[in-house]
Amino acid sequence: MGIAWFLIVTQVVIPNIGGEGANVSRHLTRYSYLGNSFSEIARNAILKPELILGKIFSLGTLEYFALMFSPLIWRISPRQLAPLVAAAPALVMNLLSTDGAQRDVIHQYSLPILPFLIVIIIFSLAEDYGWRRMRSNLAIALWALFGFVMLSRLHFFAGNYWQSWDTLAASREAVGLVNNQPGSILTSAEIAPHLTHRPLLKLAIKDPVPQNLLEFDYVLLNLKHPGWLSDRDFCENLIQQLKSSNRYEIKLQRDDVFLLKRM
Repeated sequence: MGIAWFLIVTQVVIPNIGGEGANVSRHLTRYSYLGNSFSEIARNAILKPELILGKIFSLGTLEYFALMFSPLIWRISPRQLAPLVAAAPALVMNLLSTDGAQRDVIHQYSLPILPFLIVIIIFSLAEDYGWRRMRSNLAIALWALFGFVMLSRLHFFAGNYWQSWDTLAASREAVGLVNNQPGSILTSAEIAPHLTHRPLLKLAIKDPVPQNLLEFDYVLLNLKHPGWLSDRDFCENLIQQLKSSNRYEIKLQRDDVFLLKRM
């Protein structure tokens, strides 16, 4: 049933609804050592099992398991691992990928496995399995806190999350000016999540470069913090093009935050 659903989704649903941008085959490069197509990967998985075994039995796999299971090791019982069978497809895809993002707990790829780990914990607690010295609620809370401190990148709160603080007020004002407007918008990857639920929203990034700048009702850019796949020179060039077109007026210019509206 799983294989049938995979074929239906990848060959029928996604091509007809998601379009080329959602094509699953664009991820095949992560498994290029197994083949260049779904059929070739399936064939090599049977005829060349050493390729898969070499990837599974590796230090990378050991590190991935340590990251995933160590926060819950206090209560995982080997007798209760059956729910992991349902998580096997996601787990195997992560283990076989050459993309390191699929074998950490930072990105979204491990989320489909998490519910089944929680089920294992529930089963283990219900049947009183696990390390008895870790039975108390205090010990569980302390271990959870330790896991959070070790894996949550707390240093971001002292650095990364404060990088754009100096333009926060201006960015909020700009977002407030267009947040209730239905028009199309071009903005940075960091601001885009605050301006969704509109027919057209594109990212001001260098690759691919927006082809038709005049299609946007609003353009919101932060020159000081241009964001993902962008830089100050690129944003300044976009603003200059818009101003020279005589089709846009500046609605806000504050702390290197620019909001332009099409006239």
